[in-house]
Amino acid sequence: MLGAVVYLAIILTAFTTGTCVLRLVRLSPDDDAQRGLAALVVGHVLLALLILVVGVTGYLQWWALAQLLLLAALGGLRALDDSLRSIGKLFARLWWELTRSPLRIIHWAIVAVIVLQLIAALAPPLPTDYDGLAEHLAMAKQWARDGRIHPLWYDHHSQFPATVQMHYTLAHVFGVPDAAKLFHWGFGVMAIGAVVVTGRRLIAPAAGSWAGLILATTPGFAWLMGVAYVDLAVITCGLLALLFFIRWVQERADWLLWLSALMAGAGAGMKMQGIALMGLLALAVLIVLRGRRLAAIGRAAAFVGLALIVCGPWYLKSYLWTGNPVYPFAHEVFGGKYWSQERADIYRFSQRGYGKGEMPSGEEFERMTSLQRAFAGPHRPLNMLLAPLNLTLEPTAFTVPLSPLGVWATDAIGPLWLALLPLLLLFRRPPPVRWMLWLLLPLWLWWLWSMQLNRYLLPTLALVAPAAGWAVVEAERHSRLLATIVRAGVGAWTVIALGLMCLYALPQAPAAFGLVDADAYLSSFSLYAAEEVINERSAPDAKVALYAEPRGYYLDRDYLWAESGHSALIDYDRADTGEGLVAEWRRLGVTHVLINLGMFPDIQTADDPLARSIREALEQGLIEPMAMPASARSYVIFRLT
Repeated sequence: MLGAVVYLAIILTAFTTGTCVLRLVRLSPDDDAQRGLAALVVGHVLLALLILVVGVTGYLQWWALAQLLLLAALGGLRALDDSLRSIGKLFARLWWELTRSPLRIIHWAIVAVIVLQLIAALAPPLPTDYDGLAEHLAMAKQWARDGRIHPLWYDHHSQFPATVQMHYTLAHVFGVPDAAKLFHWGFGVMAIGAVVVTGRRLIAPAAGSWAGLILATTPGFAWLMGVAYVDLAVITCGLLALLFFIRWVQERADWLLWLSALMAGAGAGMKMQGIALMGLLALAVLIVLRGRRLAAIGRAAAFVGLALIVCGPWYLKSYLWTGNPVYPFAHEVFGGKYWSQERADIYRFSQRGYGKGEMPSGEEFERMTSLQRAFAGPHRPLNMLLAPLNLTLEPTAFTVPLSPLGVWATDAIGPLWLALLPLLLLFRRPPPVRWMLWLLLPLWLWWLWSMQLNRYLLPTLALVAPAAGWAVVEAERHSRLLATIVRAGVGAWTVIALGLMCLYALPQAPAAFGLVDADAYLSSFSLYAAEEVINERSAPDAKVALYAEPRGYYLDRDYLWAESGHSALIDYDRADTGEGLVAEWRRLGVTHVLINLGMFPDIQTADDPLARSIREALEQGLIEPMAMPASARSYVIFRLT
């Protein structure tokens, strides 16, 4: 539970610091809830940028970060009293909503989601936390081990904006890695709060409550609260940017526009996906002020400029390290270190494979014309037209391979979004709802055209959650029969969604509350057992080459992703023999090789060039297998002799 204490201390520091910054720049919202959410975002962003500065200068040590947090806390003391009063008011309001509000059943359902996901967030990261173990937590642990932030050239994700990862790094430097997942859980709570506040402020109190329930019971959203990803931070920033933008449209107070720009820039600093909303809102400024050309251009430029001040350091870092501010994307324009056009094409091809409709083989794809490639597989016009239906009823096509139950429990969008769409089209929509739907359209088209992954759609869906909540309210207002049907549908799905969450959250409770030792809890997973073999039987300066397995978080040794598709670290033109492959490994300091047999060609029989080279190295005695426990039977480890 020490991790929870550290997390709360950092959150309070971020809150008071963010409050002071908003006061200083005179962008403090006039509502306690809005001010609190904006302050938390600003505080998180500011602390992350300070950690980045400390890290790139080589002082990523506990004492340096402790001094940084102490200075931030001292700087926020001026806002401590007001912050504590605001927190007190918010908790009092929350208690009223849970005990006396006519909508209290909705609020209790939301609380149930938050508590179930808190259990998952407190538990040790499971192998199902795929991107966390491969990227977000993994790079944080590696930077903490090295005592500095530097390029991890085997993983192009380490060049992405990393606001949330800085907080994961902070937890690992302080030796409380169990605090890391709580940061993402906290952004999930903030996202729910932001959608409730947006609905209430712009539409109606009940609309905000229904919107919060719809978002919280979206399986993909709820599951993310228990893992160490970054998507919930993007959702939080996007919702707040939307809230302040629509308020600016209504009130025409420029400070609201600048606050929206701050939130949009924060979102782009969480993940590149936030760039789309930032650009779209800047375009919307031009549309709103279309009758005043100079004013429109000036405000749109100022909006983008302010947003870039917030997110720009991440893209500048990437440019300085790789030559490409959006590495590894736009390789045709910027290029990029340890990347190539061939890798860029393979990367783009793999991204286009998500969605309903099978992609052609690589060879067939190469023979197609540019127009045929553009509309291949999931991008066929009919598939894109039917995407809302397919996404709802067949979510397995829009995610990584999972069982149908696993997808519906952890990565689907659920049925409510599509079910409520006819109501949005049936009733006369107020201006805020119209704005949400107009913003949805280009973002939806961009998602269809880029990468049809369930998780990547969540930040867009969250923007229309208040509109979905409004649809429920309108159904109640127009017809008792329609109200009964809609309430029954939302209620039934809420029960099903909570049941699905219990399936994966409650089994983690013993480890979350310390009733089971973390090592004992994780030892039944083959990935953990295999990587523990290396931790226990290798020297501290060992280095591991990973094949068909990017989840290196459990390793306490240096490692690299060794497949050719990840980087140009290994020259596979020279590694076409056993001796050549081992020579390349030795050049990089590799001492051990770990292979996920379930995702790798059969080493003994396959004609795959890499498998053949490994087989030759094994026959020549250049590598030898290590004994593995039964729990790690799906992996093999070779030691270089």
